[in-house]
Amino acid sequence: MSEFLVVTDAQGATLDDLVTMHKSLVVSGSKDIKWLVYGAVPDAVKHLQRRWSFRRVRVVATADEFKTSELVVFLNSGDGLYRESLVNVRETFRKNATADLIYGDSAHPTGIKAEPLSFVRRPGWSPERLRAHCYVGETLVVRADLVASAETITDLAVRHPHDRALRLTEVAKNIVRMPELLTMAKSQDTRPSASLTAVAEHCARQKIDATCELDAAVPSVRVKRKLTTEPSVAVIVPTRGTSAEVFGSERVLVVEAVRSLFEKSTYQNFEVVVVADTPTPQSVLDTLREIGGARLKIIDYDRPFNFAEKNNLGAMSCESDLILLLNDDTEIITSDALEIMVAMFNDPTVGVVGPMLLFEDSTIQSAGHIFSPDPTDLYRARSPEMAGPQNLLKVQREVSSLIAACALIRRDV
Repeated sequence: MSEFLVVTDAQGATLDDLVTMHKSLVVSGSKDIKWLVYGAVPDAVKHLQRRWSFRRVRVVATADEFKTSELVVFLNSGDGLYRESLVNVRETFRKNATADLIYGDSAHPTGIKAEPLSFVRRPGWSPERLRAHCYVGETLVVRADLVASAETITDLAVRHPHDRALRLTEVAKNIVRMPELLTMAKSQDTRPSASLTAVAEHCARQKIDATCELDAAVPSVRVKRKLTTEPSVAVIVPTRGTSAEVFGSERVLVVEAVRSLFEKSTYQNFEVVVVADTPTPQSVLDTLREIGGARLKIIDYDRPFNFAEKNNLGAMSCESDLILLLNDDTEIITSDALEIMVAMFNDPTVGVVGPMLLFEDSTIQSAGHIFSPDPTDLYRARSPEMAGPQNLLKVQREVSSLIAACALIRRDV
């Protein structure tokens, strides 16, 4: 049994591309490689088989060798394996005995002599982000038995990389990111690819009821889940009725926060619980009651300031399915914001959902957190039009932490 079977859809590949790929395999860190150049013209296969290094990289033209291989590497035509990368692959599988799919980082040519390469450092496993674009890269290393449970190897070979990644990760049980370079890419473009058809078919297979739309400029696919139920939401708003100048005029912050929900939101199965410090002006409380009517309750809070306790009191006063923690200086901008967040809970593994937050001047307040070592808001004060590395800011994704100024939480979390 061979250690690695590298699989490439070689239909339309030039001989120069194949020779370059072959050279990369020779120095990839394994002396036990078979290379399936699927769809390559016979003369190209014969040329590769005549190369001096054939004994280290055995070029085959049929998928029969798949049955006698331990690991399968899907490698795009024109790309190569980074030098000694299979040494790191082997070590990653050794350290992660239950891993059945590995992805890694990639190097890309820049066309700049002084800095010939740029590097894509990929984040950890994020299934929601993979629905948006193929952020895991186009080179995947998988156990042979996983391939067999997904589809025929030749069918996988010719699929769009985004499609292939989705199909393989659907059946994988342990997906591991290798924090090392795996691919030497041919293209200068470091953006992840995206396929609308692949994502729509994935959603159908996974029974995700959603509309899928391609943003070709990014590129990415927006998966907007449809509401299958309308769970109740309790919006908890701690306040003391503070006023401030916003957009050039004096405003009572909590009033505008609550008003934005009642007047703008397309999702209306919510109640609002205002936890108000005793000094909150009576006029503010009266205005809130006018806006919210029977769907708004006010809890008087007469203790020293304790933000966590105020939120907990609000949550304990209601029996909703979901709880939205909302700062009193936070308003919704897009009318379907709450609807989109609620629909994310169609996935039973989701515990908390939050949006990107903007400042008054429309720059980013928070797009998630980074820890370096203290938590810092990601891309604070940057333009919301900014895409971020690998189009990070243009896609829905799992995060390690989000800001609680607007956080929708499953009650049983």
